[in-house]
Amino acid sequence: MFSIRILPLVAIGCATVPSIPLDDSTEPGDTPTDPTDPTDPTDVTDNAVDPSDFESMDDNQIRALIGERLMELQSLEIVHVGDVVLDLPAEAICAYGWTPCIGFEDDVADALREAAPRVEALAQIGRFAVDENLEAQNETCTDAAIDANLDDLADLEVVQIGDLIAAEPERNCPYSQPCDEDIEAAEQITCERAEALDLIVELAQSL
Repeated sequence: MFSIRILPLVAIGCATVPSIPLDDSTEPGDTPTDPTDPTDPTDVTDNAVDPSDFESMDDNQIRALIGERLMELQSLEIVHVGDVVLDLPAEAICAYGWTPCIGFEDDVADALREAAPRVEALAQIGRFAVDENLEAQNETCTDAAIDANLDDLADLEVVQIGDLIAAEPERNCPYSQPCDEDIEAAEQITCERAEALDLIVELAQSL
């Protein structure tokens, strides 16, 4: 049911990433309506996407921030996350770490700077969804619903999106095999991740 397609993560430099304040004004159960609306009191991304936070960063800091947020999105264990999506021709980047080819140095730097606020916002939306500790719902845990949400998230072209991360059952039965309750518990966790995915897609539509 839940196939796994792992996308490669990018190499990350050693630049220091300035701390970007997170919005801690939301409470569990609040449902933000528009992640880009500065008047929304339940918005989870207003502080994260303040343009001044990024204007003060140099190019190396932008690269490091994007790399860290990609790793953070993967560590949420909702979906497999690959590289940031950049508005660049294929010939602009020569190697991992967004190394620009000759003549594309400014283009790559500008594309990364443009992408950084959206990656930051998506990471904060992901954290919010996980912190909600959502209960599994049958309607969001079908193959069709999961595939539709994965497609919708990928269509936003913020980061490359792989498959939902299925929980592995523990093996508490003889011969190191999973018991029925182990399988049921893993399926429950996977469906909770599917519900978190559904919320992420809902909140990320305005990015």
